[in-house]
Amino acid sequence: MLRVVAILVLVLAIPHQSVNPNPYGLNIGRAEEYLISRLNPKLGLIYESDDPGTHWLTREYPNFHWGYNQTYWLYSDNLFAILGLQKDYPQISGEIKSSINRYRQPASDVFEVVAGERIRLPLHAAEDYVVAEYPNYVITIRRHNSTALAFQWMDLWMYEALEYDLEGNYANAEFLLRRAETMWRGNGFWDWSFIALDHTFSNHKLALFLFTARAIGIEVPEQAIMEQHLWNMQNQYGGITTLSDASGRPIGSANTETTALTLLIYDQNLLARFPKAHLPSLGQTSSLLLPWCTVALALGLLLSTTLLRRKRVSQCSVLLTSSTATWRRALVR
Repeated sequence: MLRVVAILVLVLAIPHQSVNPNPYGLNIGRAEEYLISRLNPKLGLIYESDDPGTHWLTREYPNFHWGYNQTYWLYSDNLFAILGLQKDYPQISGEIKSSINRYRQPASDVFEVVAGERIRLPLHAAEDYVVAEYPNYVITIRRHNSTALAFQWMDLWMYEALEYDLEGNYANAEFLLRRAETMWRGNGFWDWSFIALDHTFSNHKLALFLFTARAIGIEVPEQAIMEQHLWNMQNQYGGITTLSDASGRPIGSANTETTALTLLIYDQNLLARFPKAHLPSLGQTSSLLLPWCTVALALGLLLSTTLLRRKRVSQCSVLLTSSTATWRRALVR
């Protein structure tokens, strides 16, 4: 009897790791390959997208003549690519980081929060800068350093929520996430950009929403549906399509920002940098404590059996009752 109980104690004391493979493992691999295939080895940077159209920066810079596959954003694209590739491709991630550092640009004042770095609130409006010009490519950067406060776009709520979480203001973090959740329409977020601009859904906002929810530890009822929809936006090259129409069908090309953001959802080391706004539920806590409570009970049985052999029946009953009571208290704590 003593040998059996001792073996039980040893077995239960060994941590058990459940194998739960990611159902999107192949998708993740293809997304990583997409980013790497868009890496310019000379620059050590990934270009914006494969979109063949005229770049939208021509509205800000009339002389801007470079295409999307000639435009390299330090922030946010390549910053997110560093984070998205650091788990499986640390060398490439490090090369991109070194390339960004060579340009010695100040922080973006918003995108760094995804890496667990603090940013200032309230957020200010964005400004786009041309950092370096070359005949066949251009280096650009976006910084939220305008004197005006930022417009209330949904993606900016997520950056704010991450900052609130880092400072311990969980109520504000959850409020912003829940407010964004109300805009979900089953195939995209019906936010102001959808209403006022071109009636298309921005898929990078969906990726950022899912990352934020996991980072701050808030459960979203339709999370599985959102996640599946996001991966439905993956194109034949492995990238995540930038936009989708009002019916949720992908339109246009993929880009670096959306694809890299999607990868961040699955980086547990990155997610662990953020405090969790909610503790596990009672059921989760009980399941985590159960093996160790069983160990305590087994120890009680072992001690009780020893005492029985010494004919100390009364003391054995006290120990067994005490061990059982400890076990029950742990389950309901």
